[in-house]
Amino acid sequence: MGGFLLAGVALPAVTVAGSAAQGSAELFEELPQELDSVSLPQQSNIYDRTGENLLATFYTQNRVVVPLEEISVWLQRAVISIEDKRFMQHHGVDGEGLLRAAYVNLTSSSSPGASTLTQQLVKNTLLQQAIETEDDEAIEAATEVSLTRKIREWRLALAFEEKVDQTYGTECSDEDPAVDCGKEQILEQYLNIAQFGTNIYGAEAAAQYYFSKSAKDLNAIEAATIAGITQNPSKWNPVRYPQNAQDRRDTVLLTMYEQGEITAEEFDTYTSIPIEDTLKVQRPKFSCVAAADAPFFCDYVTKIIKKDEVFNQEDSGLTGADLLYQGGLDIVTTLDLDKQKAANAALRESLPADDPSGWAMALVSLDPKTGEILAMAQNKDFDPAADTIDSTAINYAVDREWGGSRGFSPGSTFKPVILTEWLRSGHALMQNVDGRQQEYQADSWTASCLDDNWNVGGGTWEPGNVEGARAYQQTVLDATANSVNTAYANMANQLDLCAVRDTAEDLGFHRADGADFEIVPSVTLGTQNASPLTMAQIAQVFANGGVRCDPLAILSVTDADGNSLDVPQESCERVIDEEIATGVAYAMQQVVERGTGVVAQLADGRPAAGKTGTAQLNKHLWFMGYTPNLVATVWLGNPNVDEPGRNITLNGRYYNVLYGSSLSAPTWKAYMDVALEGMPVETFGEPSDDILYGNPIDVPYIVGLTADEARNRVAAAGFRLAEYPTRVFSQAYAPGIVVSQSPSGQALPGSTIYFSVATDERPDWWYNWPDGWDPNVAPDDWWGGSWPPADFATNPPSGWPLTDDGSDDSDDGNNGNDGNNGNGRGNNNDGSDGN
Repeated sequence: MGGFLLAGVALPAVTVAGSAAQGSAELFEELPQELDSVSLPQQSNIYDRTGENLLATFYTQNRVVVPLEEISVWLQRAVISIEDKRFMQHHGVDGEGLLRAAYVNLTSSSSPGASTLTQQLVKNTLLQQAIETEDDEAIEAATEVSLTRKIREWRLALAFEEKVDQTYGTECSDEDPAVDCGKEQILEQYLNIAQFGTNIYGAEAAAQYYFSKSAKDLNAIEAATIAGITQNPSKWNPVRYPQNAQDRRDTVLLTMYEQGEITAEEFDTYTSIPIEDTLKVQRPKFSCVAAADAPFFCDYVTKIIKKDEVFNQEDSGLTGADLLYQGGLDIVTTLDLDKQKAANAALRESLPADDPSGWAMALVSLDPKTGEILAMAQNKDFDPAADTIDSTAINYAVDREWGGSRGFSPGSTFKPVILTEWLRSGHALMQNVDGRQQEYQADSWTASCLDDNWNVGGGTWEPGNVEGARAYQQTVLDATANSVNTAYANMANQLDLCAVRDTAEDLGFHRADGADFEIVPSVTLGTQNASPLTMAQIAQVFANGGVRCDPLAILSVTDADGNSLDVPQESCERVIDEEIATGVAYAMQQVVERGTGVVAQLADGRPAAGKTGTAQLNKHLWFMGYTPNLVATVWLGNPNVDEPGRNITLNGRYYNVLYGSSLSAPTWKAYMDVALEGMPVETFGEPSDDILYGNPIDVPYIVGLTADEARNRVAAAGFRLAEYPTRVFSQAYAPGIVVSQSPSGQALPGSTIYFSVATDERPDWWYNWPDGWDPNVAPDDWWGGSWPPADFATNPPSGWPLTDDGSDDSDDGNNGNDGNNGNGRGNNNDGSDGN
């Protein structure tokens, strides 16, 4: 008590009177930095692309800082009445309550009494900063129950109020609602830092929570309710303990009446109203769980803010998480809420969240011109705890890094990547390829970026077809429309797998698990796991004429002061020629018009391009499609295990075998038909003749070279080389030298050049001419020019047919093609039916 009284003696009369204090070094200790620049944690909000529809709110403390002019005068009066009725007269410490406070502090464990709004502001500010910096010593110093803390709090309150008065002045205008004096500045800070409920801080958050209105619109009875809470936010909580809160509210109203803020009639009227009749509780949409329409997209946005370097600058001292939970951000995203709802409806209609199969679906939709994510949905409920089979915290649409899975095998939706490299390397859509099922030896593949031993021990690969066998020669266009695996394997066998890898990466393909792209033949059929967002980006490149735009989820971010912050920028670059993108689009249109994706044809005949996808053993089923102004990709599968899609029931329907066309394509159509409403009908361009039919180039002349020399020359020119199985007898070339090639002149890039090499051993027919062999038809392995040759007259093969006079039937040396020589069949020396 003696120490308390000595401290009271040290305090000047200003604690009782209203005159300004004359500070001194002994009385007014230097203000801590925390009081110099107060920065309060505020809630951040995530919106759709309009900036009007709130998706979710994030905070460590639910607070929205607002200026005093946006806080109801009724709330200002109510708080002063109940918390510090002499607020406008004292200078930070109210001397009238010092002795009572001393007695309570020394005789109990509580610390009430004489705590002015200024003192409470100082205490709350120091505590807030200690919590933010995780300074345990500072937290203890700000909360300890002791006379020492109380005395220091007085001294700081006096010093703080003097400093604020020096900055803002001491004359307060009743006409101007904005801060124009020190007292009003303190009141504004207090009304923004004070706690008005469980994790409800500041007047604006309290008004929104309890009454669904802004703080500036509060009336007297609502203001009294809020003002009464701060003394004990748990006990006076009007939602949990309405009777307690009503008693407390009426106490506040009584003090307001006693101080002339309301009339006796108003007091009687207000206190007669049950508190439940005044409440209109609006719980905050805290976290992405509350983002009912787009929780997984919301989660993706939070991951970007927490991880993207643009939000995690070292010089700022704040992490992305700090900004999200404390920075008071307004985050406007790319989400089109109407399209998102269309995606939700399409997925849930195809496969409800509680389907007993445990299978799931995901859909991603992009604006092809910008890469903006317009919709990101899946049929499962979002729940970080994932307590039921209906819910998950995993976003199946994105990579593992962004809260997704390790991805799913894209199957035949990877074929457009192969087709892109096919066209890039000079091949054509109308070029014929071999669709027969065949066994490929490891050494038949080209991978120029790897060393010579890359395929040692690789064995063989013999792919089959999933959606119906078409094992014959066919055009690449037909192979695409009908998703013929064997034909695409043949195409890839003619390409460089390293170039396939490069093209895939150019288009935006990468593995969802972050691992490197594997350069193996089976990549042709989409064996490397990817996310639906990645596959949607690949479609975006084709829809955008060869310009890749990286997926974009955030349009703008402003901080609590309205300042614009840096955000990830739109990033677009041309990665393939427009001519090639048009060619791929043309082929993918055939998929929808007459191929495996006919069930995806859009309403009113709107042009569309797409590709079905069925992974090995039907484990994952896809449809990747687009119009020139909208892209969407749909995935279906078991997200937890690679379960074959055979003999399975989904949404009450039994499927013997699932294909990409079974459920994914119809779901894509259901979404697109709704999402495209009101958007203009746009058509695709026509492919060029070069894309359709190819652009032949000169074939190197290899006759006279060794086989190795020929192979190097042909490969350098962009062709493949294959040797005929039978060697050709030649007296002009040494054994092992190339003596013939086909084709010569010009051919399409990547075509196979067939060749024969010389041998000094004559063929079997030379020694024993077969019975019944037409002498006017040259043997398959004939090495000469014209047939039959003139030297057969003197040196014929054994058994060469003779004329009736016993001479060689070709002694005139002609080739028997004019029908007027002695080379007719049988004994018709007049040549009447000779050819």
